[in-house]
Amino acid sequence: MSSAAQPKKRSTNQIKASQFTPHGVVDIWMEGRLMHYEATGPFNTELVDCLAIAQRDYLLATRPEGAWVSVCTLVGNAMSSPEGIARYAAIMAAPKPDNMIPVATAFVIAPDVEGGRIMAPQFAKIYADIDRPFQIFETMAAAQVWAEAMIEQAGTGDAAPT
Repeated sequence: MSSAAQPKKRSTNQIKASQFTPHGVVDIWMEGRLMHYEATGPFNTELVDCLAIAQRDYLLATRPEGAWVSVCTLVGNAMSSPEGIARYAAIMAAPKPDNMIPVATAFVIAPDVEGGRIMAPQFAKIYADIDRPFQIFETMAAAQVWAEAMIEQAGTGDAAPT
């Protein structure tokens, strides 16, 4: 599919999923075989619900073909309410069509992101529970190297490095 036909960006700011105000914002866009999420927190359950809708709408519009990787960059604050992280875990574990599932997920959490160290093990558990390759990096450059390796391995059928 030509990049001109794909929506450029989707944002949780475009979604109204609840009478309550979402805390945080997530922007979604595709560059090549990487689906980027820029998540500015802190986050609550309402934001997670908006993210689920924005992500679904974006994937339905772009219909990625072949192997792709999601890369989430956390900005400012990584914290979520316990209800928000539980809702994110439930959404991640819910069944999805194959073309809507990345072969791996990377999070970019720079050392200055508030709550990054607190939330990192919770994110790692969510992805371990759904058996998806997952890594956390301090820089986008490192995440991209790993993501490209995941895409290449998905194409060859080799086991993913951990």
